[in-house]
Amino acid sequence: MMLIDTHCHLDFPEFNQDRKEVIERAAEAGVAYIVNIGSSIEGSRRSVELARDYPFIYATLGIHPHYAKDVEGRVPEELRRLAKEEKVAAIGEVGLDYYRNLSPKDLQKSLFLDFINLAKEKNLPIVIHSREAHKETLEILKKEFKSGIRGVMHCFSADEEYLKECLDMGLYLSFTCNLTFKNAKGLRALARKVPVERLLLETDAPFLAPQEFRGRRNEPAYLTYLVKEHARIHGLSQGDIARITTHNAGALFGLPLKEEPKIAYAIRDSLYLNITNRCTNDCDFCTRNKGDFVKGHNLRLEREPAVGDIMKAVGDPLDFKEIVFCGYGEPLLRLDVVKEVAGRLKKKGARIRMVTNGEGNVIHKRSIVKELTGLIDRVSISLNVDTEKTYDKVCRSRFGSGVFNKIKEFTKECRDAGMEVELTFLDLDGVDLARCEEIAKKELGVNCRIRRYNVVG
Repeated sequence: MMLIDTHCHLDFPEFNQDRKEVIERAAEAGVAYIVNIGSSIEGSRRSVELARDYPFIYATLGIHPHYAKDVEGRVPEELRRLAKEEKVAAIGEVGLDYYRNLSPKDLQKSLFLDFINLAKEKNLPIVIHSREAHKETLEILKKEFKSGIRGVMHCFSADEEYLKECLDMGLYLSFTCNLTFKNAKGLRALARKVPVERLLLETDAPFLAPQEFRGRRNEPAYLTYLVKEHARIHGLSQGDIARITTHNAGALFGLPLKEEPKIAYAIRDSLYLNITNRCTNDCDFCTRNKGDFVKGHNLRLEREPAVGDIMKAVGDPLDFKEIVFCGYGEPLLRLDVVKEVAGRLKKKGARIRMVTNGEGNVIHKRSIVKELTGLIDRVSISLNVDTEKTYDKVCRSRFGSGVFNKIKEFTKECRDAGMEVELTFLDLDGVDLARCEEIAKKELGVNCRIRRYNVVG
């Protein structure tokens, strides 16, 4: 399990006596990279020195808003020079803190703006600190970043409205180990609303140790407690949380991760098979339009895998609750491969599920359901919307109009063949979800599942 602590302060004096041992414990716990956060001139300098000394530590440069008065609201020249260092991964932590007001607000704003300009100049992401200054922080960010922000709102502890605004602006969010506190029910409810694709892990060490060590010094090795809590909150495995947040951190901070394309990829206790990147639809909401990754797995294939490649990637199918044909394309475009692989897996005792856009009969110009009977135990069919007009508009099948009803016919055939069938729909604006349930349950007599349009996997 590879982890990345995206926010800690190993340069702080709390680690002076055993810094080397703390770093070694982090590595033993699976922390592959540490982003050490600069929060003062001296702290930024020490952060860069740590990055020079340890290949897996990266530095950021920043001055906490508490100290804005000490630099007269301007980025010191030394930090501008240090920004040229190869392993400086971001600018931060910087922002506004009106909780204590240890520096005048005008100087905090001036320093924040100056650091934002430095981040733009160096094309670096920004690590944002905001406490009791949410309105002002957002005003500055919206003015300075017109088309989304590369950055993270660290140690999030505001409300749902602020969370939504941060997400809408393109920010990542991170929660510290205070998420594990017994009295953090409200914070955990907020964390649940963050798509894991926008989540980072941080300890903020030496502060905010997890519940098991509350009142003591925090350290990067304790990131495992945060992973466990996020897994429980999001209904994923700890491995899922580790993989997804590691990918997120690598993407934001430019860390040198090796993320090879996957044929078989695990999410929770299911194994998914990515056998093609081709699809017959061009959906507005498709994750392929946003990137190559699903739940931290790289699904952009260099070539379509042969049956032998797929079976090798699966390993022992009984290690998983189910094997699912669901990758970065429409699996029924490779019907013969699906039948061959499913047949081999069934002989080994596997339970098989198919996730499809339901256009299999249209693709092959014949009914293919009988060919799948006995091979596919469960089929999830993505109808997505409630009307043919909306389907044609947002899904754009290459077969043109009329596909909506063809999908419903395919659904009936699967139902009549004895498969366990569910129709899935998305909570897109304008889609009547009550009508979706009616189509699935009353009209077609199958299960209905409503999915969030921005949650994949």
